[in-house]
Amino acid sequence: MVRTFTFSAAGGHPANEDAFALVPTASGFRVALADGQGGRAGGAPAAQLACRVALERAASASWEDALADADAAVSADPLAGFTTLVALSVEGDLVRGASCGDSAAVAVWGNGLIRLLTAAQHKNPPVGSGEASFVPFKLQLARPWKLLLISDGVWKYAGWERVWKSAANLSGDELLDDLQRAARLPATGEFQDDFTAVLLESE
Repeated sequence: MVRTFTFSAAGGHPANEDAFALVPTASGFRVALADGQGGRAGGAPAAQLACRVALERAASASWEDALADADAAVSADPLAGFTTLVALSVEGDLVRGASCGDSAAVAVWGNGLIRLLTAAQHKNPPVGSGEASFVPFKLQLARPWKLLLISDGVWKYAGWERVWKSAANLSGDELLDDLQRAARLPATGEFQDDFTAVLLESE
């Protein structure tokens, strides 16, 4: 049994340019998270399209091929700009995925082991360029485990030390609430950038 928790909100501008998608499968879940590039048009459509195509293609292709198809689809869409993309599947206790950009996936398992699954990814060229390079990852987990996918609006403003501490010690909505508090501006309670987190937890 796997429980899922999600939160996404705009920060610094009216429209949220982050996107995520979460799909149950016969043996687990497939999940994708994308952070549309700000400063140019089409970030939100790029992120939404990238997540949708990646999860559709992953049903019958490797994650590297599925994400390459997402890159091509975003590049071909005249309304889409650039985006990051991290996507993975968890089947039983095995996680597989790939990523490009600076969104992140963190795994916590067993007796406090923790790993940044996306540590080797490349930020450029971005998804939507038609030339994005996706770095695969794979990890055999031991229960209990957590998988946390976050956009850069989380780790930049909550800080990696807080991400590690929260992921290691908290669960469910309490974990996501703690990261939100850390990322919000003290004076206004607003986010400085779009904030998206997706959490999967074994029971």
